[in-house]
Amino acid sequence: MPLFEFTCSRCGEQFEELILSEKDVPVCPSCGETSVNRELSVFATGTGAKSPCEKGSCNFPGGPASCPGGSCPFGS
Repeated sequence: MPLFEFTCSRCGEQFEELILSEKDVPVCPSCGETSVNRELSVFATGTGAKSPCEKGSCNFPGGPASCPGGSCPFGS
């Protein structure tokens, strides 16, 4: 089953959603926003893969310092 991880572009909530078709639109469970970013799953990347922050491509506005909860969700 295609289970994807998303981050809401409005509130920063991270959530998983089962997406069965390209027509399925993920909705943030916290605020209802449909503008979300699909994240790279740690499970899918395998061992040794670098996080977006470690590669210098953090997708949170303001970089890792502005990550939800004050810490990078990718561990860097």
